[in-house]
Amino acid sequence: MTLTPLEARSYYQNQINEDPQDPSGYLGMGDLAFYGEFFEDANSYYNQAVNCDSQNIAGWVGLTKILLHYDSIQQAEECIIKALNVDLTNHEALILAVIIKIRLNKFTAGLNYLDKMGDSKTSPYESLSQYLRGYIKCLLGDFEVGLGFFKACMVLPPFNDKTNPNYQILWNNLAVGSHRFKMFADAENALQTITQEFPSCDSTSWLNLAMVYWAQDKIDQSIAIFEKVKSIHPKLWPWLKEMREYKNRGAEWLQEAMQNLQTHSPNYNIGLYLGCVIPNRFPFIEAASRHLFNALNIGVVDLEGASCCPAPGVFRSFDIETWLTLGARNITKSEELQRDLITMCNGCYGTLNDVNHQLKEDPEKKAIVNEYLKKVNREFIGSIKVRHIIDVLINEIGLDAIKKKITHPLSLRVAVHYGCHLLKPINNKPWTENWEEPTFFDDLVEITGVTSVPYKDKMMCCGAGGGVRGAMKEVSLDYTREKLINMREAGIDAIVVCCPFCHLQFDIGQEEVNNIFKNEIRVPFHIPVIYISQLLGLAMGLDPFRMGLLNTPQVKGVPPMQAFDILFTKYQKLDLKNTSLFSPKT
Repeated sequence: MTLTPLEARSYYQNQINEDPQDPSGYLGMGDLAFYGEFFEDANSYYNQAVNCDSQNIAGWVGLTKILLHYDSIQQAEECIIKALNVDLTNHEALILAVIIKIRLNKFTAGLNYLDKMGDSKTSPYESLSQYLRGYIKCLLGDFEVGLGFFKACMVLPPFNDKTNPNYQILWNNLAVGSHRFKMFADAENALQTITQEFPSCDSTSWLNLAMVYWAQDKIDQSIAIFEKVKSIHPKLWPWLKEMREYKNRGAEWLQEAMQNLQTHSPNYNIGLYLGCVIPNRFPFIEAASRHLFNALNIGVVDLEGASCCPAPGVFRSFDIETWLTLGARNITKSEELQRDLITMCNGCYGTLNDVNHQLKEDPEKKAIVNEYLKKVNREFIGSIKVRHIIDVLINEIGLDAIKKKITHPLSLRVAVHYGCHLLKPINNKPWTENWEEPTFFDDLVEITGVTSVPYKDKMMCCGAGGGVRGAMKEVSLDYTREKLINMREAGIDAIVVCCPFCHLQFDIGQEEVNNIFKNEIRVPFHIPVIYISQLLGLAMGLDPFRMGLLNTPQVKGVPPMQAFDILFTKYQKLDLKNTSLFSPKT
């Protein structure tokens, strides 16, 4: 016999009155309140149930759902652990534990909980189990396996019900996984299915479709969809004016934008030292940094005639005097301008900062170097600072000032890589915190809205420096392989760097690792690598063309090797309210 809600309420209240120590009545009242969306009442009843019996798994599960509803993830985890301590095989509790682990970015732990469900084909949570496996696998970069689980869900409730929001979410996430696996036709078909059947669907699905068109060089279709995205949600894609300019004028527009950047500011002016790797391999880092400096009112002048720094890990090992002299010559270029020398490379920073300090502190070395510099009519004075771009952003501009300029917060999960020469030797660096476990770069990154995800051996070298990449390529890439595995295990969207050589090792290095270590890694790496000025510029509303973050697919075989366009596609969160977890039990 089925009771009406009023009859059920009366029945459970009688149970409570007859035996206040029996949790059954409280559980019943809690469920009625929960499914009626009276969450405070439900919380009170579930708490009374577990107070009567601390081993009551249903009470702990109920409390977990309420905490999930309020996004109190840490407290939800505490409750679900208590539930699983009672019964580690309870499917409902295991599914909730997986959802919590996903929210905490602990994806491998989530898979471990799913494995504990065993054969779940007869379970009411089978479809959720399949979906969550697919979602985690895609987040971890194993797109082929993840897409297989998503496709299995297509015939299972609630994902086969077009009236359920999770139907659209599944198709969207199937498309995003396909896009990231470079199955563009499949991604396009999935997104067209959603947008044709549900024209008022979530705006992120439209944006994903636009990016899939872009990835296939269907530029006109892409721009048409961007127009629609902007009409639905202007902040989701704010760069449409720039996109039209780029389509109509291309390089001419970009060149004009560069020419209009300021060279002088009343606030702070720099001499920009580019080094070797940026102009030769990653000119978009230079472009992004110049636009960022402009947005922060920093005047930039080039150091005409500057040479290689030279490299700290190789040249210094063979001939210190020549290393000091060449470094000093570069510094004198900025001294002439009476501007601090700013570098965007950790290696260049390591050399030029060390040279600057050594010559300032050692008059004998300074005299020797100046004897050499006389031959080219130059003299090292010691009148300026050598600074890294991170130092300028944090200690000159300041996090608070930059944060005020963030107009488009980003919702990415990123792995921050500091690099070696940014930190060591510590005696001449501007960082005041624990340099073995620093957080200053993470703090800068997170003002954009992203989450800096912790990962194993975070402070480990990328593998490129010290001449290792040039002399022992496979050894170098073995370092990179290990770092990439650790990053992927943390479930990230991108790697954020502040050095072009580290950028090179993670970007081109991914293709090399995929080839050399294909048997060990099984799943190829395709993680975008983004320089700090690109990330900040994007969050400040600077368009992705100027940031070098939206390349046309026509450009092939040149860095970046890992496409950035996936940063603009989004997975959608499972609608828990419309799953068997949050539906009233019959």
